[in-house]
Amino acid sequence: MVKTSEIVGKLNLRSHQEGGFFAETFRDSSVLLSTSQLPPTFKVDRAVSTSIYFLLPSGSVSRLHRIPMAETWHFYLGEPITVVELYDDGKLKFTCLGPDLIEGDQKPQYTVPPNIWFGSFPTKDAHISHDGTLLKAEPRDSENHFSLVGCTCAPAFQFEDFELARRSDLLSRFPQHESLITMLSYPE
Repeated sequence: MVKTSEIVGKLNLRSHQEGGFFAETFRDSSVLLSTSQLPPTFKVDRAVSTSIYFLLPSGSVSRLHRIPMAETWHFYLGEPITVVELYDDGKLKFTCLGPDLIEGDQKPQYTVPPNIWFGSFPTKDAHISHDGTLLKAEPRDSENHFSLVGCTCAPAFQFEDFELARRSDLLSRFPQHESLITMLSYPE
């Protein structure tokens, strides 16, 4: 079985401030889009699209963040990963990406809309009950349990547009999701 550290080395992944590891694999700069051609939520000029590898080991999370473009997730290898979306009206949406399309109701691909708070966690690390209660599983070995996905953004991702959620801001707006927000954000 392939190990997390082997994938990190083979794909030249580096740690990311939201959690996990990533490497940009493609940036389509054949056409440069200027901010005058884009909605006002875009802060800088950009290429048409970008793609990355993203690896999330067990015990890690991708913290809640938002970007002004759609981001399509593609499942590649390992265990299922759950993408969490938090909408302005307090609605939560959970989408599981993984290899079990039939029995596990997992998807190989999913697109998060622009300007939505979202994050992710290895599906087997936690369970969300129907009432929204977060139940964490027993810790697992992060070297042997991971999810490898790809993410494609169009227009291209730029770090200047990346907004990491502040726990206190989200908790004041959505206290009913305290356990999930706490799990998917940094303490202040």
